[in-house]
Amino acid sequence: MYGAFLDASKAFDKVLHNGLFKKLLDKHVPLSLVLLLKNWYGCLCQSVKWNNTIGECLQTLCGVRQGGILSPYLFTLYVDDLIKKLRSLGYGLHIGSLFVGCIFYADDIVLLSPSVLVSKNFLTFVNNLHLTGTLNSILTKSQLIMFGDKTQYYSSKLYLNSSLLQWVEKVKYLGTNIV
Repeated sequence: MYGAFLDASKAFDKVLHNGLFKKLLDKHVPLSLVLLLKNWYGCLCQSVKWNNTIGECLQTLCGVRQGGILSPYLFTLYVDDLIKKLRSLGYGLHIGSLFVGCIFYADDIVLLSPSVLVSKNFLTFVNNLHLTGTLNSILTKSQLIMFGDKTQYYSSKLYLNSSLLQWVEKVKYLGTNIV
């Protein structure tokens, strides 16, 4: 089994509010909750502090709050279409009929596949999403790992955004070392 561990840094900052609200309505989230979130996010502003001087407050039109209790859930709803697209490709790992080819927690993404070729296809798809703006984030700290017989994987070269991904012996995911 092969794993591509991707960190979509700044992903929380890229969530478009109107897109999020539309997706919530499409998922049949009660209108009252969507309006509450719309009001809450409509009042967000940010300012810059420089040498103890606070600048003008500027309205924030995108992003979910870092560290907010709802933020991982809102982000998951926001990228749910991406997960469905990954599942529909037919790539990835399955346990019986259950698709486990991609695992998302907030902006940490794991793509699991049974072969290097499937990993390459997954990464090509993710790269195309990044280039078209569907995945509006900078993929950094991405690593590859193989579970099981490790005699063949070092010779396989996989790329994301034209950058060669590194094979590692262990990877840290959500604070846990995976070997």
